[in-house]
Amino acid sequence: MLFKKGQFQNANLSAYTIILSSLLLSSPSLANGLEAEVGIEGRYFFDDGLFGQEKENLSVRVQPEYDHSFENGDDSIELVLFARWDQHDDERTHGDVREASWTHVGDGWETKVGVSKVFWGVTESQHLVDIVNQTDLVESPDGEDKLGQPMASFSVEESWGTVDLFLLPFHRARTFPGEDGRFRTPIVIDGENAQYTSGAGENRVDGAIRYSHYIDDLEFGLSHFSGTSRDPLLAFNGNPLDPKLIPIYTVIDQTGLDAQYIYESWLLKFEGYSRSGYGDRYSTAVTGFEYTQVGIFDSNSDIGWVVEYLFDDRGEAAETFLEQDLFLGIRWTLNDANSTDALLGVFWDPESEEKIVSIEANRRIGQDWKLSVEGRAFLAGEHYDFNPGTPLISLVVPYPNSKTYFFQDDDFVQIELTRYF
Repeated sequence: MLFKKGQFQNANLSAYTIILSSLLLSSPSLANGLEAEVGIEGRYFFDDGLFGQEKENLSVRVQPEYDHSFENGDDSIELVLFARWDQHDDERTHGDVREASWTHVGDGWETKVGVSKVFWGVTESQHLVDIVNQTDLVESPDGEDKLGQPMASFSVEESWGTVDLFLLPFHRARTFPGEDGRFRTPIVIDGENAQYTSGAGENRVDGAIRYSHYIDDLEFGLSHFSGTSRDPLLAFNGNPLDPKLIPIYTVIDQTGLDAQYIYESWLLKFEGYSRSGYGDRYSTAVTGFEYTQVGIFDSNSDIGWVVEYLFDDRGEAAETFLEQDLFLGIRWTLNDANSTDALLGVFWDPESEEKIVSIEANRRIGQDWKLSVEGRAFLAGEHYDFNPGTPLISLVVPYPNSKTYFFQDDDFVQIELTRYF
């Protein structure tokens, strides 16, 4: 089944997409706005998985898109569908409606209804304030891919700034790797049986507001979200014969700030939020800079040096690996006709000596093809005493200085070839 239980639960969302798709197919004039991309991805892992997963993995993704404007450009509809087939991981074989929305633009205001994606944030290493859309974690361990979010939004743009209001009537549960997938936890996460602390469950209506503005070379956004968290807590199901981790989604309030300031060749960045709903209120932030050297060695190429510090005031109690860590990166941009670029980065925890090394590179081939290369390695960290007698609770809550231990057999390199139509 293309859309798995837990990934496409809203019947109204499905019906809305079918109506839009039927409209496109029935009208030759509308079909002019159709585009698509097909990607073939190959991953090679340097070791067998900790739980016997294969070294080689092949997958194929398809993403048809449609965009059409009418009423002299004041109205538009957008449809973006996504589907992937994965060789080994049944949970990664999935589909989603990334966009299925109608937008109307007025004089200084805009409304949007349907399924859409919203991005907030400025930093390179982690997008803390980006909370509207749920993470599609089976796509990539970096959390950059997002599921479409049902919403109604209203925006007002004036000389004093822009205000965006969001009504979010349905919660999308996060996707997780399956038993045969990579980057999985020792106990498989049962995403289909997610639990909610709200009595309305996944149908709780959430809300968000964001004010953004710029003053000379300073750009900033102040946001607030109230609703069901996109980050679940994980709890043991209590069954030693069939152990699973159950995602639990709590109701939170999050106030965030993102800002960046341009000074000559320097780009100063900050993202942070204060959140309640996980017990005591806590705060987390990312701050740093990117310095760009333009035209290095008398060429068209630019080199950007990225340094960011990541902080979570929960310290070792934080679920994330990134609680008091550094990100160091080098961005190389050729500025050529083929849009060639590469980013090499290292996350480093000075206390545990854990490191995550990543590389991403892209290059267009002609007008219709793109080659992408990605790699990631998980290094160091204290030894984790993993054996059949390990208490189950220690597999749910890892040692503070071994948060990446279970991924240390998941070092990989990935090549994707994409064709645009």
